[in-house]
Amino acid sequence: MFKRPEQNYEVSDQVVDGILSDLAHPLSCIAGLLTNGAHVLDIGAGSGVLGRVLSRAGLNVEIDGIEPNAFAANLARKYYRSVYTGFAEEFYEQISNAQYDFVILADVIEHMPNPQEVLSELLMCLSPKTKLIVSVPNVAFGGIRLALLNGNFDYVDSGLLEHTHLRFFTKNTLKELFSLIGLEVDRAISLERSFYRTEFSRSKMSASFITMLKLAFSSDARAYQYLFVLNKCDGKVSNSSRVPQEHKGVNGITIMQDYIFGSSQLMPLLHRAYRQLRKLNA
Repeated sequence: MFKRPEQNYEVSDQVVDGILSDLAHPLSCIAGLLTNGAHVLDIGAGSGVLGRVLSRAGLNVEIDGIEPNAFAANLARKYYRSVYTGFAEEFYEQISNAQYDFVILADVIEHMPNPQEVLSELLMCLSPKTKLIVSVPNVAFGGIRLALLNGNFDYVDSGLLEHTHLRFFTKNTLKELFSLIGLEVDRAISLERSFYRTEFSRSKMSASFITMLKLAFSSDARAYQYLFVLNKCDGKVSNSSRVPQEHKGVNGITIMQDYIFGSSQLMPLLHRAYRQLRKLNA
């Protein structure tokens, strides 16, 4: 089984500042959703990056963490009130007793063999007032689509196709999962990035202008990750499609600029324009 190298858990202050200034980063977005004085649980806390981001943002929250990797958990301890080393399933009693305002799973459920089962059990530990904040990679991101069109599906140490990802989701399959276990969508946020400013290699994403145009102006393709704020619902879950989707990050124009001005097609285009200008001036 793939194990993340320990050095990947060591995050510099510069990286933390970069996360906070990146509007399309889930941890930056989460910092904007929490309130001072909130009692927060970070499931899959890693080395405590969320705690550091919240501190850098000036938020005064009481935050606990759960992290299965002992090395990462030890790094996180200085940024959290308490850190439990293990999986969430091992600490349901502590979660139930704590009565958290927010429970956060930032890029976590894709690592679970059975996220539906774990989330269902977790919900039984939460009070009706607790909000669940979940961010998840989007397998329908344009970079993945373009790579597949070129016959590529390459796993990486960090990214959408990370070695440790066991489950893959789209926006619709996430909403179906939440509805099945009794979670109502309060907010849905699409965190959008240029295909060319992620881990995907331009050489493996060759596409026609029309194909790129279609993907660039599709919000589902621009979405690198989705972030949901969810409420526990005892009755029937209402139609989550009525919740307007918010957008953070790049737009289609940015992606087309990256496609054209970073493309090998640019030089032939400029040469043709230059020849036409010479003819006009002849």
